[in-house]
Amino acid sequence: MQETNSPIPTVEAIRFRRGYSTPARLREHIKAAHRTSPWRTAAAALADQALIIAACIGAGWLLVTQPLAGAPLALLAAVLTGRQLRALECLVHEGSHFNWSRKHRALNDTLAIALAAVPTGAQLSGYRESHLRHHGAFGTDDDPDRQRYRELDLEAIDRTRLGAFTLGLLTRLPAYQRTWWRDSLQASPAIAFLPLAWGAAFTLAPAWALAGAPAGLAAGAVWLAGFAAALPILRFIAESSEHVYNGSDTVFDATVSNLGTVQRALIHPHNDGYHTVHHMWPGVPHHRLAWLHRRLMQGDPAYAARLRWRSGVLVTPVRGGA
Repeated sequence: MQETNSPIPTVEAIRFRRGYSTPARLREHIKAAHRTSPWRTAAAALADQALIIAACIGAGWLLVTQPLAGAPLALLAAVLTGRQLRALECLVHEGSHFNWSRKHRALNDTLAIALAAVPTGAQLSGYRESHLRHHGAFGTDDDPDRQRYRELDLEAIDRTRLGAFTLGLLTRLPAYQRTWWRDSLQASPAIAFLPLAWGAAFTLAPAWALAGAPAGLAAGAVWLAGFAAALPILRFIAESSEHVYNGSDTVFDATVSNLGTVQRALIHPHNDGYHTVHHMWPGVPHHRLAWLHRRLMQGDPAYAARLRWRSGVLVTPVRGGA
């Protein structure tokens, strides 16, 4: 037999196994969960945008007319703006998997770009290529998420105390943001700066028209605080909470679901916290993830016992009982 000089693959070159077998009795539920609804997802994106616009215009008006009362409300509006922009980013993620519309892919991309990618500065095609590598090469050196986890040592963030967690977050955030902006600008500088035009058109300009220049500028400042400060922090917390690569060798075991109230309400909108379900079945749209999770918890003891999940940001992932 002829010998070959092919190198023996390293652990880093071997993709993680899926690590979960679907029970036959649940396959019809899983099939049903894959049904997409482009108009339902479009309505969710428009609601996200409407909340941003209302919060920024309202906060801008209050800052001018009632500065003392307006200041804390403006801060809350900036956090809400960041949260809704994060929600739109989650819908860009949905578009990368054709989860707006599976049958009509041109419609999927058109809606995802117009309603979610433009306000957040995401390039759908570039994001799709990178994110599908995360799924297809999970756990290898070609997995972009694992690369980020290693570069920033995300699994070493101390979650035992709020102060330690905050320090770990803030020391890593500048490098994280530099990487994010580098990738965005390399993909398309024009697209990366589209959110500035969106913010000016839908927050600054309407507030200016309704209540004058000071209110318009204040509304634009609230939007900018949400985009430039609240959004990166929320995104970073979310992305640093989704996996535990070290000590794992399957996708199921390396993936963390973030199911606490604050996580679902603020950090992982549109059911983004049901991350294990997403990695097992990436074609399940956001509006069916929680439903499928409940079916699995009720119908498969193995899923319920093995699920790795967090009930809060400052919590170590546990197994079972979600």
